[in-house]
Amino acid sequence: MSATDRFSQIDPPTDAVANRSNLAREAILLMAMSVVGAILEYPLALALKSIDRSEVARTLPFLIVTAALTGLIPAVLKSNARLGLPGAPIIAARIAGERATTSWRSIAAIALRYALYAALLGAAVLLVVIVPMMFLHPAGKPIQIPRSPMLNIAPGRIAGMGALVAIAAAVSEEIQFRLVLMAVFAWIVARISRADRPGKGALWIATILQAYAFGMLHLLPAAGPLIHHKLGLLIGGLLMPQTWEGVVFGRLYIKRGLEASILAHGMMDVGLFVLAALGMLQSHLGAG
Repeated sequence: MSATDRFSQIDPPTDAVANRSNLAREAILLMAMSVVGAILEYPLALALKSIDRSEVARTLPFLIVTAALTGLIPAVLKSNARLGLPGAPIIAARIAGERATTSWRSIAAIALRYALYAALLGAAVLLVVIVPMMFLHPAGKPIQIPRSPMLNIAPGRIAGMGALVAIAAAVSEEIQFRLVLMAVFAWIVARISRADRPGKGALWIATILQAYAFGMLHLLPAAGPLIHHKLGLLIGGLLMPQTWEGVVFGRLYIKRGLEASILAHGMMDVGLFVLAALGMLQSHLGAG
């Protein structure tokens, strides 16, 4: 046996080594994006709202969740193909030095469409569920909503800082919920059903579960009395607009991948902040 033959038996195939290297690089990049997005999101949100900095401590549980979900990214990337999930196809192709099968321009168009779907669905939940609940208060009086500190902020700052918050949140939350939690729930459902890989029904269940977790994340900071009523808290998660927006982003992720869901999430949030800024500007002009 020649020296070349002996080394070929010891060394793993070049393609396998390259694939592991590419997965590692992709995992490192996505983990960095997840952590940096979360680290930027909360301070920017605090600066935008102009609230007391003592509330920074409230972000600690969410940063812990970020760390836990971010740590699962390497395992998720390895299992995505088996689960039938797309991962981040453009990022993966660039890291592998290959040409992506889709372009940013093509996914931007579908991302914009899904951003509109998510915004309309979230607005529908507010109008059909949340607003009537405010006026059907048991005491017979509408629930008084505290004046938001954002009402004292200049419209330009709302648009500018809000856009930065939206971008940071879109990156970190899509990685954590669509990339990671979708895979976790898809794996669990597949294991329960004893299937080799999740089917369409299982992926729908995973989509709803990760969206519900997404809604609960946004509910808990403002849950107030619901914290002490577990049933009310669980039902409240279903009534959050973010839950149903998460369903839309989840379906987009399954169809087009992480980059598309990040774009859609960012577009929707940036659009909402711009609309809020325009509304504030009109209010200021009217008051003047």
